[in-house]
Amino acid sequence: MIHRQLKDISIIIPCLNEAACIETLYKELSQVLASYSYPYELLFVDDGSTDNTLEVLSIITQADNRVHWISLSRNFGHQKALKAGIDAAKGQIVITMDADMQHPPTVIPRMLELWQEGYDIINTVRMENHKCSPFKKLTSQWFYRLMNAWSEVHIVKGGADFRLLDDKVIRVLRECREESLFLRGMTAWVGFRQIQIPYEANVRYAGETKYSLKKMFSFALCGITSFSVRPLRWAVGLAGFFALLSVAEILYAAYIACFTEQAVSGWASLAILISALGATILLMLGIIGEYLGKLFMQCKQRPEYIIKEKYMKE
Repeated sequence: MIHRQLKDISIIIPCLNEAACIETLYKELSQVLASYSYPYELLFVDDGSTDNTLEVLSIITQADNRVHWISLSRNFGHQKALKAGIDAAKGQIVITMDADMQHPPTVIPRMLELWQEGYDIINTVRMENHKCSPFKKLTSQWFYRLMNAWSEVHIVKGGADFRLLDDKVIRVLRECREESLFLRGMTAWVGFRQIQIPYEANVRYAGETKYSLKKMFSFALCGITSFSVRPLRWAVGLAGFFALLSVAEILYAAYIACFTEQAVSGWASLAILISALGATILLMLGIIGEYLGKLFMQCKQRPEYIIKEKYMKE
């Protein structure tokens, strides 16, 4: 049985207007990690906050040299903020988690135990409970259904960006330069030895969720198109179906004209067919456009994020 020696660890926490949560999260993390003798750092990534998040972080860093922060020039999104933290982390073990206290720090000791047993990626799976709103449960269910039906990587239902990554995984992720970044799919794609552990999500400590329905839909679309060309194949299949339907319509009209004496007005069936074909064509163009748009943005080779300032002690 593999038994690794604990190494230094980096805990990466992206923040967007989370000033009310940071100090409480810092205290809980400090309590959990106080029983370990190995070095660690808490790396907060300010993703373009408009509140006093950076001021709170600056106060904490003055009192504790294990707390570092990076401030991005604007809001680049949750996934890019995580990537910024991964690129800057000094630890040989990296744990990513949110700042809103929904990811309980008490799960971290179990993560470290599993890493010592030889696992390279320890994912967490959120358990369903009464704390989640019906809307949240419904949208979450549809997100994973769409992802696993249309994507070529399997995402475990209830998965979150609360995970532990070994240094070999970190090295691979640092080499990935994708404009449309989807880390849940990326960690599933890289392989290595993985395991999932359940956790019960806490209620958000303060503030409001940053994931609206629009952002969740965009997140799902990003995940699907980043790891699969299956939507393009479905579009081709749908086009083939309507092509066969149009041939059947032509044969039917020819039969009526040649072998019956019925008048062939055909306006209703023709209108339905044209509408169906038009909708299919627009759907196909939309799917193709989504992939072309991703190629266009990737070809620009712009930086994934821009760091405005940072506080990183050696």
